[in-house]
Amino acid sequence: MIGLPGAFLVGSPALTFCLQAVARTGWSALQLFDEYHDPSVDATRWVLERANAALASLGSPDRTIVMAKSLSTRAAGLVAERGYPAVWLTPLLNDDESVAGLLRRQAPALLIGGTADPAWDGELARTISHDVLELDGVDHGFGSPGEHPLDTLDNLKRVVETVAAFAAHH
Repeated sequence: MIGLPGAFLVGSPALTFCLQAVARTGWSALQLFDEYHDPSVDATRWVLERANAALASLGSPDRTIVMAKSLSTRAAGLVAERGYPAVWLTPLLNDDESVAGLLRRQAPALLIGGTADPAWDGELARTISHDVLELDGVDHGFGSPGEHPLDTLDNLKRVVETVAAFAAHH
């Protein structure tokens, strides 16, 4: 399994927890740590360079799942072309390029987002895949404004459990 970051490492706990849970079920996991800081660099190019490098480092495993957070939804077209199952954490469903890639998928895909995230569109997510976890009142960081941090951990627990169950079936 490959974990592709969002634009900032602040989003990495969700990715890290999910990768750890999946690794406990027998998958090997590779997580990329990087941040997108330079707006003069095309965001899609930034994502694809990292995704291609990660995929190349795997060699030819029997099975691969790609898990991506936020900005790395821009790799959806690449993932679709390669036919990999994927987990999309807070996918950019308000981004035409990301949505076009997600709609081309042939392999199973799990989309996870919250109704308080401006990048999330639950109706569109359910059009893209029947595997959707929609968290009511949850934002792009899997929290809610004004809530206690332990509530965010409860949300992350649901995310991790859902991702682990998806990976167990693919």
